Amino acid sequence: MKRVSIISTGSELVHGRVQDSNAVFISACLFPTAFTVVSHHAVGDLVEDLRRMIGSALSEADIVIMSGGLGPTDDDLTVEVIASLCGVKTTVDEAALKRVGLFFKSMGREPLPGDIKMVSVPGGSIVFENETGLAPGFAVDYDGKIIIAMPGVPHELKPMLNKKVLPYLLSLFPGPGRDSMTIRVVLMREAEVNSLIKEMALPFDGIDWGITTSPGMNTVVFVSRTAETLPKESIIGEATRVFGDRMLALSSKNLEEDVVRLLEIRGLCASTAESCTGGLIARRITDVPGSSRVFNGGVVVYSNEAKRNLLDVSAEVLDTYGAVSEETALEMARGAMRRFDADVAAAVTGIAGPGGGTEAKPVGTVCFAIITRGSTATFTRNIPGDRERVRQFSSQYALDGIRRAIF
Repeated sequence: MKRVSIISTGSELVHGRVQDSNAVFISACLFPTAFTVVSHHAVGDLVEDLRRMIGSALSEADIVIMSGGLGPTDDDLTVEVIASLCGVKTTVDEAALKRVGLFFKSMGREPLPGDIKMVSVPGGSIVFENETGLAPGFAVDYDGKIIIAMPGVPHELKPMLNKKVLPYLLSLFPGPGRDSMTIRVVLMREAEVNSLIKEMALPFDGIDWGITTSPGMNTVVFVSRTAETLPKESIIGEATRVFGDRMLALSSKNLEEDVVRLLEIRGLCASTAESCTGGLIARRITDVPGSSRVFNGGVVVYSNEAKRNLLDVSAEVLDTYGAVSEETALEMARGAMRRFDADVAAAVTGIAGPGGGTEAKPVGTVCFAIITRGSTATFTRNIPGDRERVRQFSSQYALDGIRRAIF
């Protein structure tokens, strides 16, 4: 198996201003293949540091994949450093230059010298077209090893990796890949998921597996260690046994996709009423293609006045229990169901912080209500963390509540 080292470039990464997601994405794409990722590196925008890091990566791997440093500014140095390392001059890629010219012409502008720099590559490169941006990627041979460079912008890197770089690597090294499958588990701690996987009755001597964690969800990838086929039916059966309804359908990449899938299967429509999440639940649902068939609408009600006027939450409930209460959440859900003529409604009200908490209801207190035409459920969660984490987990709890209500 060919060894791969990943280098993410940019001073913003090493200064902590930006979190590197590219290395994680590249590794996840390579995990089921015959390529083994052996290291991740991050390096700033200095020539000597880039040269040192590339040299280190080449010493430990057969293939070095870099992201970033292909832009128009003076601190974008990837092309120049790789060209110098390989002993070649840089050259302008004519196809990319044509795209740049058309792009700026459409804006009534002329390309600047930095824009020409952006479409330069080391001489003799294999060039990868950038379908969603301007800077092309490229691959060069270095003493029998391969250096690949891609843009650092994630929405440019991802399609280039999948459509250009991986096919290129597989054409060079066409050996069989490894069979793989993915399961997703919601609202369980990573340690819990890890423990339950170990309890699965599977032939782990022939299976590798790994967990990737995001807020409210763990993604588990199983990969065969050889070219043999995975025992997928056994994995599904064991995963269902240990995770139960915490596991999403195999076809669903996230919780909102699973909710939309179930609503379509059941022939139901949903609505939302949100306070502290500010429309995040509705946004996640409507991010799913086809959600218009199963989502009638949602409303964001921050003030008590909005809760009363838009959702008919009674002044008595607000005065007696407060805006952050299961009683208020329930009336919000009922109001959303009536207003949007829905079959299921979810409501969320809470304190996302950093201020607004009390001793009785500290920051992170979030109240939920999930109702259908035949069932009612309310619950409260205390979610630690900053404002964004509270909102993200709250949307996860609400979507999971809808899923469980119609499962």
